[in-house]
Amino acid sequence: MSIEQTATTRRVTRPRLLITQVLAELSRFATAQEITDILRERGTRIGTATAYRNVQMMASQGELDVIHVNGEALYRECSDQHHHHHIVCHECGRTIEIEIPGLEQWIDKATKQLKYQTIAHELEIFDLCPKCAAKHAIEPPLSVGTSPKDGPLTTPDDTGRRRSNK
Repeated sequence: MSIEQTATTRRVTRPRLLITQVLAELSRFATAQEITDILRERGTRIGTATAYRNVQMMASQGELDVIHVNGEALYRECSDQHHHHHIVCHECGRTIEIEIPGLEQWIDKATKQLKYQTIAHELEIFDLCPKCAAKHAIEPPLSVGTSPKDGPLTTPDDTGRRRSNK
């Protein structure tokens, strides 16, 4: 949700506006503490409890996406109001919203087969973005449904040469 949308749909308080501005500048999820630290580095006085309270409220109102990693909530500006999922770089935190065709139907089918009733679901994929993978010389995986052109799937051995996974 943009700053303009926030201003037209919710009561705008100074902390909300500041939090929205910080998250609009980031291309990743951030903790409430990180947001507070960024604001303090800029010379803005904001209490940690105020930041936590505001990000929780903004997330509950659909203004922010929230994911939980290692028991900690991370927040990001919600650029899309419909239900969506994320792929998050485990190293730099870069986040992309993704849609997976057929996922919602698969979840409905699976929960019905197991006699569960779906209340909600979240799917966050944690991986390395191409830039971070390149830093570690990790080759990107094959696309779903494709096969290697040169025979069986191979992976680099300790010397960097390719070996078969047979």
